[in-house]
Amino acid sequence: MSAALTFAVIESPGDVLSPSSANTYSGCGAKWYYRKIRRLPDPKTGALLLGSCVHDALGANFRQKVETKRDLPVSAVKALYRNAWETLAPETEFRDDEIPGDLYAQGETLTLKYLNEAAPTVEPAAVELPVAGVIAGVPVRGYIDILDVRGKVIDIKTAARKPSEVSADYRVQVATYRALCPQASGEVSVETLVKTKTPQLVPLTYTVQPRDLVRIERLYPDVQRAIRAGIFLTNRSSNSCSRKYCAFWRACEKEHGGEVSE
Repeated sequence: MSAALTFAVIESPGDVLSPSSANTYSGCGAKWYYRKIRRLPDPKTGALLLGSCVHDALGANFRQKVETKRDLPVSAVKALYRNAWETLAPETEFRDDEIPGDLYAQGETLTLKYLNEAAPTVEPAAVELPVAGVIAGVPVRGYIDILDVRGKVIDIKTAARKPSEVSADYRVQVATYRALCPQASGEVSVETLVKTKTPQLVPLTYTVQPRDLVRIERLYPDVQRAIRAGIFLTNRSSNSCSRKYCAFWRACEKEHGGEVSE
């Protein structure tokens, strides 16, 4: 009797894409290259740490709510937030204008604001739901933050400024979920916790449109072809192209010239 042989499939960068990967490449090919191929260090900033801890604490609340149908008490969610912070803070690179203690308090306030004002109406069916499939010949995978019992995708974000619309990048993300997840209805709620002096919760709703599905059917093959062709252009006009928001600015200036803004 012979043993069956198994072989590991080794993926090359760009073989399998995700919404965030495709959006990163579209925004700045050089950033994608430094992150995915060169694998340069990409530590979280304090702002990203805050967002991750809010996401982790509320995600843990909703994971247990799938079974219990109840939100956790405030003390438990505060503990989840603190544990996330203590785990992630040591690998964070705080910017000069970021005060860790102030950020911690701000993130905790935002977490509890969502827990008190929005969480009671959320009926989660799944949290961090993995989805995968093929779009226009390209393998694509991702994770849905929260899928409710009616098939609506709910995404909780943090931001420094109040959003006025659902971004084009996020429309790519939710169109991908609609294409890959039969349970997703195409209805979306983007719920942004705004880090203003008086914290705000700004919900925006959206319905995936046919044009959004056409967009992802063009985007994924275009991105994959460009990656395989070795095209990694910089985009110095991008909002995220700055020394504050991109950990790769030193390598980018050295190899592509020019100057990355503060």
